[in-house]
Amino acid sequence: MTSSVNGFDGGYSVLPPILSTSNSQENLDINSNSVDKNSNNVDKNSNNSDKNNTSDINSNKTGKGTDDGISLPEAPFSSILQSRRPTYSDENSFDKDENVRLEEEIKLHHLEQLMNRFSKHKPDDILIQAGTGFFPAKTQARIPGRMNLKEFKQTVSEVLATDEYDDYLEKLFMKLDSSVSGYVDWNEFCTYLLLLYRENDYMRTKREIPFLVEPKIRHIVQNRQEQTTKIVAVDGPTRYVTVSREGAISVWYPSMQYDKYYVISDNEEDTSQKRRFKMWVTDAIFMPNCHKIAIASTSRDIRFFDTSTAQYFEEYHLFALPDVPYCFDYWYDKRNPNSESLLIFGNDTGAINLMYFSKPVTQLFDIPFKSDGGAHKIFMQNLDQHSRYIRHTVIPDVHPELIRQVQYLPDNNMIISSCANPSKSMIISDIKCLKKSYVFKIDKGVECFDFSKKLNILVTGSLDHCIRLWNPYVTSKPMAVLEGHGTGVIGVKIHEGLLQVFSYSKDAVVKVWDIKEHAILQTVVLKFPSSIHGRMPEHGQFPIHLQPSPQSSLLVTCNDYIGLLKLGRTSIPRSETVNTHDTQLCCAIYNPVFKQVATGCDSSVIALWDIETGNKSVVFSNAHGEEEITCMTFDTTYRRLFSGARNGTIKVWNFQNGHNLHKLEAVAEAEVTGIMPLVDKKVILSVGWSRQITIYDDSDPDSMYLQAQKNWKGGQLHKDDILTIDFCPPNLLCTASFDGEIIVWDVETEKIFVRLRKGQVSNLAKKIENMASQAADGSRPRSMNSRPNSRHQKSHRVERGQTAPVDKVLFLKGRATGRNLEVSTLITSEGGYIRFWCLYGARNEMGFFYAPDFPDESVLAMCTNNNNSLLVTGDTQGNVKVWDIMTHCIKFQDRGRIKAKPQLEAAWRAHDAAIVSVEFAKHDTGDYVITASTDKTARIWTLREGHYIGTLGQKKSWNLKDQSTWAHPKTPWTMNDVSSKKDTGLLSFLQTQDFNLEDSSTASDAKSQVTENDLDLPEEAVESKKEASPVKSRSPEQESTNQNGENTDEVETKNHHKQPRELRPVDKSKKYKDELGPLRVKFRSQTFAYNALRPERSKTFLGIRVEKELQRKQADRKGRRDNFGGIKMKKTQQYGKLCSPFQALSVPSVMDIKIPENMPLSSRMINKGYTSLNLTEDKLMNMDFSYGGRETPPGEQGEAVTRKNVGGSRVSMRDDKSRNSVRSTPKIYAPVFKKHHTVA
Repeated sequence: MTSSVNGFDGGYSVLPPILSTSNSQENLDINSNSVDKNSNNVDKNSNNSDKNNTSDINSNKTGKGTDDGISLPEAPFSSILQSRRPTYSDENSFDKDENVRLEEEIKLHHLEQLMNRFSKHKPDDILIQAGTGFFPAKTQARIPGRMNLKEFKQTVSEVLATDEYDDYLEKLFMKLDSSVSGYVDWNEFCTYLLLLYRENDYMRTKREIPFLVEPKIRHIVQNRQEQTTKIVAVDGPTRYVTVSREGAISVWYPSMQYDKYYVISDNEEDTSQKRRFKMWVTDAIFMPNCHKIAIASTSRDIRFFDTSTAQYFEEYHLFALPDVPYCFDYWYDKRNPNSESLLIFGNDTGAINLMYFSKPVTQLFDIPFKSDGGAHKIFMQNLDQHSRYIRHTVIPDVHPELIRQVQYLPDNNMIISSCANPSKSMIISDIKCLKKSYVFKIDKGVECFDFSKKLNILVTGSLDHCIRLWNPYVTSKPMAVLEGHGTGVIGVKIHEGLLQVFSYSKDAVVKVWDIKEHAILQTVVLKFPSSIHGRMPEHGQFPIHLQPSPQSSLLVTCNDYIGLLKLGRTSIPRSETVNTHDTQLCCAIYNPVFKQVATGCDSSVIALWDIETGNKSVVFSNAHGEEEITCMTFDTTYRRLFSGARNGTIKVWNFQNGHNLHKLEAVAEAEVTGIMPLVDKKVILSVGWSRQITIYDDSDPDSMYLQAQKNWKGGQLHKDDILTIDFCPPNLLCTASFDGEIIVWDVETEKIFVRLRKGQVSNLAKKIENMASQAADGSRPRSMNSRPNSRHQKSHRVERGQTAPVDKVLFLKGRATGRNLEVSTLITSEGGYIRFWCLYGARNEMGFFYAPDFPDESVLAMCTNNNNSLLVTGDTQGNVKVWDIMTHCIKFQDRGRIKAKPQLEAAWRAHDAAIVSVEFAKHDTGDYVITASTDKTARIWTLREGHYIGTLGQKKSWNLKDQSTWAHPKTPWTMNDVSSKKDTGLLSFLQTQDFNLEDSSTASDAKSQVTENDLDLPEEAVESKKEASPVKSRSPEQESTNQNGENTDEVETKNHHKQPRELRPVDKSKKYKDELGPLRVKFRSQTFAYNALRPERSKTFLGIRVEKELQRKQADRKGRRDNFGGIKMKKTQQYGKLCSPFQALSVPSVMDIKIPENMPLSSRMINKGYTSLNLTEDKLMNMDFSYGGRETPPGEQGEAVTRKNVGGSRVSMRDDKSRNSVRSTPKIYAPVFKKHHTVA
């Protein structure tokens, strides 16, 4: 087996070449002048000098058990292993540093000694049987150069002259021994170090590439096959203007759609047949404050075009200049646009001209009113007549030849200019010639440059193919020389937000460089149609333009074509959200031997993380090319990592160094959902959407390609896609498919052990389709990935009549080792229902319960602790629940199945999207749960409390031994919410209270309940929202159970969710069964996620005022709610007419009172016959205070009605509750009651 360094099957194909560690110092000062050319590029001469020392190093191997070598990079180990720590007095020994790994401390002379020890190592033979007088001793010869653990530790300790790394050397030996043979050689050791250093360089220089999409290339037809001299961006609205060498002006939309074009002409009819002298445009520049474009040409003139209207027109024509203007720069005061501005241009004689416009917005030149059309012509010799608006000065003899580019520095009133002369290649001169000039000398001159005041860095490009980074105040030597272009560099631009340099060469190649690391990040080869193979394309004087935000594009020209490269991002991301990967995760698995977590994502990237700190250790990039990773697992030795992809490919990796040990043949173009390596039997089993159990021979460790074997003795019985697999030692294997079929196999005989459920065809149409496809190709039908994966589905609702798919199967290995056969040893997850199965006897299903809090959800991930006492589930809502199943389903009920839920130990919200993996991690410091989700994150929590430790990929590391470094008591949604005083106060209040939640609802429910209370939602809207939620469909056997009269758990779950939940204090004197205890809920309240969206800081004065007013109203509303409680619709409609919430808050509470026996009565009440004895609540509410007769009060329309009728109408309007209550208001008005009334 042979492979190359760059061919680890995509594992490290995107890694850049190894660079010296001096290129990536964390505290690099970009203004430092101590970095020379040799420190930024590979020194080939030093490679020759070290060639003899590293000749044996180049004989590394990438596989196991072979002597085939891999080629080391050009960089010698002296540059790779350059120590970043201080030099020690004794170079053969060093002290142990807990923060530095052993591999980072090894120097070149250490490697030379180790290579010598390995080459001269001749171990003694292994004694198998001692000799006797009649028979000689039986021995087994060992291969020279291969050391066991004891010899390896002794050799390394002697070379390093220290024994402080003995504990770590044992772990290092396990990393090197990928074949688990118990021996390592020099090739394995050297290959591991090589990949480690490559990964370190990759992690240091890794940046997100700026260009993510293909460039847009357009043909400028109006150029008539002439080059484009300059690209100008015009604002208000934004348009790109290209000016050809012969004066064709083309206007483009930002989307690169053609708009219009103009042609520069003198508007003079040429009557002669002679060809006139051809004018060539030298440069153009946009003047933003006065909305004009200045265009210079070889006719020694400058034309000013007005762009303030939809149609551009030539307004001024300054002609008869003494020399040809060749390059422009323009500056104006952005705070006062009509103040003095400056137009700078360098000419072909080496002089710099300065034109000061006193009132650029008002008028550029002193021109009287002109009745006829056309441009105003200004003769250069008459420029003194325009002194009221313009003044002109010249700085002579700045360069000895033509000036190629100028740039004005307003901060210190300096001008940067460049030319092709090697003695005065670039000069930084004072505009008033009072200060000393800075002269830069480059052999082939400077073709282009760019300066950044913010970064204080100067970048130049030359025809010697090099890009140089300069400190503008140090002219003797550049800070760095960037080599990589194959032709001369004709354009450079600095992007301050990304800290990158864009360079453009004559062969139409764009390269992106990192300023701090001095490393190349991306190369884009632009394939212009006009470029003929083998011939250098032609370019204008200024072929590159960088457009800032919001367009954020890089535009380049070549011949008569223009190309646009869109920037993927415009600044280094400073987002507060932390992601583990850039795409959705498929799983996260834990390696207890190395205490690391492996995560895989849809972008075909596998990353290894240290669980103790959360730091990333290794990255397998492009593990499966462009295919999504769908499943991962370890073997029982935890030395090999297995990964499966959506296209059916399976690869086996060395867990520590990224070797691709094996490639497994794909059965079909179908997703792999499960891989089960059986080390004892030396086979690998895989299942997936191919609906087959595939066998791979794993007996030969040196075989790269493993062929698939479909001769499973039990037959391929699954009729639908197999979604999950699990193994229970010693010989039980369970597979489950999309149609609900669950089969337990005996691995020894490869026959069915028990079929727990037979799959059901969902509909006849699908069955006919399967039969047709089977008859067409004469083989078993293949899924061909026709449907989305379970983790990618937006809805997990099971249609009526369709069996729920089995998302996960899990063996309870602790129960399987016992002698009790009537105990559940298998758990399955089907459409949110957790089912417990017994594998022995006539009855198999022992019980079930619905785990999620909402209907139509699923549980895609399950795991248990080592003794199977706790079950951890993760649902599609992002919630994690920990169930106590120690005594759950350990024996059958007399009647029916067990429908009660096990005790809920803890529950919390872990992610914003579906949880695709939960993994139990046993560590020395405690028990933890690792969760992975489609929200691109993987997080670590404590098992029993649900305390949030951190997210893999966050900047701040943690220490599992130090709880102060954990994120707890914060949650992923409150980590960066510093300004949220409301959430902090509410969270602290909840932490001091004991709560009881009905039906043990999760923290996400509590969060949604609090959110609904915060919003002014009507009760009808809340009820309609709950009624609109779809009803969970049931399997046929569950429906039959309901018809028999049993009250199943599904019906209880469905009906329970229609009732509103609320938080209420716990009465500690009561004991709630099957609910969270006070302590459980106390730390559960700490995992509530209050993800309150905060508006961004306003940019305008009006926005700030509106924002402050909104915050004031929110504070007032919160204060009213704190005083009066939450708003309820029954309270607002209490008096028969809908009133506003603020009116309801202003009304005092309603109380039930009793009429006192000695209640004082007025004279009118006594005259009407009322006494304190016969006065009741009904009489008081219907009391008549009119001056008419007692029995004939005046009616609403003037007619007489009886008192009995009035009381009856009142009774019909009021319910029982309000009839037995009166308001405790100081005054009672009892006029003739109307149908609707409001009490103020």
